[in-house]
Amino acid sequence: MRSTPRRRLRYLAAPAGALAVITALAGCSAGDTADGPSEDVPQDVTFALKEDPVCLDPQQSSVTTSLNVGRQLVDSLLDQDPATGEIVPWLASEFSSNDDLTAYTFTLEEGVTFSDDTELTADVVAANLDAIAEMGASASLASAYIEGYTGTDVVSDTEFTVNFSAPNVQFLQGATTMSLGIVSADTAAATPEDRCQALVGTGPFVLESYVPNDSVEIVAREGYDWASGLRGHEGDAYLESVTFPIIEEASVRTGGLSSGEFDIIQDLPYVDEARFDTDEYHLYAAANPGVPNALIANTTQGVVAEEAVRQAIMKGLDLEQINVIAGSASGQAPTSVLTSSTPGYTSQEDIIAYDPEGAVELLEDAGWELGDDGIRTRDGETLTATVTAFYAQDVLEAAQIQLREIGVDLQLNMVAAGDFFGAIASGDYELLGAGLTRTDPDVLRVLLSDDSPSRWGIVDDAELEALLVEQARTADPEARQQIVDEIQQHVAESAYVIPTLETVQLHASRAGVEGLTFDSASRVHLYDTRVTAAG
Repeated sequence: MRSTPRRRLRYLAAPAGALAVITALAGCSAGDTADGPSEDVPQDVTFALKEDPVCLDPQQSSVTTSLNVGRQLVDSLLDQDPATGEIVPWLASEFSSNDDLTAYTFTLEEGVTFSDDTELTADVVAANLDAIAEMGASASLASAYIEGYTGTDVVSDTEFTVNFSAPNVQFLQGATTMSLGIVSADTAAATPEDRCQALVGTGPFVLESYVPNDSVEIVAREGYDWASGLRGHEGDAYLESVTFPIIEEASVRTGGLSSGEFDIIQDLPYVDEARFDTDEYHLYAAANPGVPNALIANTTQGVVAEEAVRQAIMKGLDLEQINVIAGSASGQAPTSVLTSSTPGYTSQEDIIAYDPEGAVELLEDAGWELGDDGIRTRDGETLTATVTAFYAQDVLEAAQIQLREIGVDLQLNMVAAGDFFGAIASGDYELLGAGLTRTDPDVLRVLLSDDSPSRWGIVDDAELEALLVEQARTADPEARQQIVDEIQQHVAESAYVIPTLETVQLHASRAGVEGLTFDSASRVHLYDTRVTAAG
């Protein structure tokens, strides 16, 4: 039932080779979906998750595990080709924008229904967007995509226009994500708490059960007939059911994959990558787009308020060594404040290059003198900076060791995810240790702009603010790319974002399971996954 779009808007292109990491690991056998499942083998798989999803509602959650489950339950208005960055139809068969990017008009596919048998209509989409706007901070990723939302004009059951008070260049890309995935009218009207435990979407799978800290079960939906054209087949999903046991211990997940207890596991530890890179398994990898794992500065707090200190920290990090210690063999060290898989990425390698001598010179010129304990001081103040984080402790420990070599004392404040976001809300931190996944360079505006509701980096920089706003209002891809290049250079030179590691989503399956794919944000699609041989 796929129709031809009236218009496909050009988008910033994905960097050359953005999918190389996927094809190199998964290979044709794992990614080719031309052949269907084996009729002699049950199409049921067990996919071990690394943590409790907590909230299954993709409009609210920012946790990768939750989004990997939610992607199977909800579809989006549009889809994005990970290889090219092109925005293509999905639930919407046609889409366009006005010249100043303040209004986007869509026409829905006809015949799409939710798993409760209600129809997808323009009114339901409007209710979804209204609900996201109302949830605000509890739907932080989704609400950032609709920043400036003023309402949706419903023209007919299938036609509607989404309006913004100011240009919103990121909205179309946001409409490809599960963060703006469409849920049923009843789900949209439910309380945020209820939505976390049960939701209804148009996706190829239906939520069967969710037992917190134990498991999630989904089953295939009969009659599904509106997959994105980027998928490998049409009609129902190949799999009949997926059971997601929650297995927090990595060694238990890898042991279960080896023994045949699990068919697929989330987050294969990088240290185990070589062990499972054999004919008995498939590895699936994709680098996260957006801002890499980084030290993100609050320039109103502590020693990181000083630009020379931030620049010295950047020069004091050996990113190649960190990638060897804590990264995936299929990944690469970051070379910009955007990951190399992000559309609009431009290398800033010369700025962020490892230069310990240059770091020492910056600190000495700023009056930071080396003490007997190897840590620098100035006027009785110790050169200590604290980073608050809730994951990637190994990355931060590697950075901690390296920075001590130049006389910087990096203290780690490892907290729960809730406390991390609480620190962001209060502004009570010096550095944040995290990355932010988005398939658009506007992620830097989300991260750093004064007006962003999801701001992590706190900076007072009028020149940068003007550039961030300008790129968000620029429709022409070439003109926008020039601004994005300026932004990357400015952010790197000011060391507002100090990259540490490009995160690679790395999953593994036994050889008899094939067809797991990623969306443009490196989240999992199980629609084309099938069992070709019994375990």
